Parts: sequence; structure tokens; C-alpha cells
Amino acid sequence: MGFFVWNLSTQWIGALKTSVYIYVSPIVTVVLSVLILKERLTVRLVIGAVLILTGLVISQKRSKASDMK
Repeated sequence: MGFFVWNLSTQWIGALKTSVYIYVSPIVTVVLSVLILKERLTVRLVIGAVLILTGLVISQKRSKASDMK
């Protein structure tokens, strides 16, 4: 099912935008595990989420800057 949805989303929004969403999935996993499974939110999880989001922001700024050239 996951591959089916991945292929559909690639067709709808393109491969580059779809690849960004794959990096957000660990953050969604952490949030849902805290909310649904009542797992503890640790400092490691928060730091990991911040690092992932920071990397995404940096990569998107670079790709937008290269598109403008």
C-alpha cells in the first residue's frame, strides 16, 4: 500500500516534492507515537526532529536559489 501511495503522489506532485515528504515521516512517526502510543518524548527525539527539519529547510533554500539562476 505504501508503494502505491508513493507512486500516486509522485505522479500528482512530482518526484522532487515527494522526496521531501519522505524525510518528514520520522517526525510524523514520533508525534503519532507520543499521541497514540503514549510514548515518552525524549530530548533525543526532539533533537532528531529539529535536525531533520533544519536539513529540509537548508536543502529547500539551496534548491530555490539554484532555480533562480
